[in-house]
Amino acid sequence: AFLRAMDRALAFFGGCTHADVFDNMKTVVLEHRPGLKPRFNPRFLAYAVARGGFAVIACSPHYPEGKGGVERGIQFVRDRFWAGRRFADLFDLNAQAAEWRDRFCNHRVHEATGKVPALVFEHTERAALKPLAPRPFDTDDLDSDTVTSSFRVRFDRNQYSVPWRLVSQRVLIRADDAKVRIYLGPKCVAEHSRSWDVGAVVEAPAHRRGLQDSRQRDPSEIAAVRFGVETRRWAGVPF
Repeated sequence: AFLRAMDRALAFFGGCTHADVFDNMKTVVLEHRPGLKPRFNPRFLAYAVARGGFAVIACSPHYPEGKGGVERGIQFVRDRFWAGRRFADLFDLNAQAAEWRDRFCNHRVHEATGKVPALVFEHTERAALKPLAPRPFDTDDLDSDTVTSSFRVRFDRNQYSVPWRLVSQRVLIRADDAKVRIYLGPKCVAEHSRSWDVGAVVEAPAHRRGLQDSRQRDPSEIAAVRFGVETRRWAGVPF
């Protein structure tokens, strides 16, 4: 999720800086003890190289003044955007945030500088950015699970359906902010809109219909569909 947020930020600005300064969250810094060099998250370093080659700098531990500008910005969002805000879901919230950012936040006169942030960026800061590398970086959430007897897999505290014939199979789950895709080997066997609830069951009607249809079929035919084998009969006994 953090890498996807970074991707959206870089796309919004249309480039990357020469160096980015981060707090010591595990998505960026695995370990950073006072007096020692930080140990960075290898996946994030790979991301930094792939998206333009920006340097990664970690804030000094227990030194809040080193990121005071960031903390002030968070407080500004809490006071000016969040107060009294209501939204239907994550996508509605993101749409409201984008509108607030573009219509108010970036076009107001900044209290400290006396300048309009959008104009400063357009005329001064944009030219200092490095171009983004065109090659993409895999920012999907990855997980795996065994399909339950109710033809579902568990992901991020919710359940998603798959075709009934995959019961007991081990599958790979890929997800971004909008979609959850489930793979058996290289094949995508199910795709759902991602739920941001807790305890939700997301089910495709076709998956339940397939199970209901299977209960009316000959057992040997079910085995052939589910396990991909041909079942033959001899003297009325399948073998």
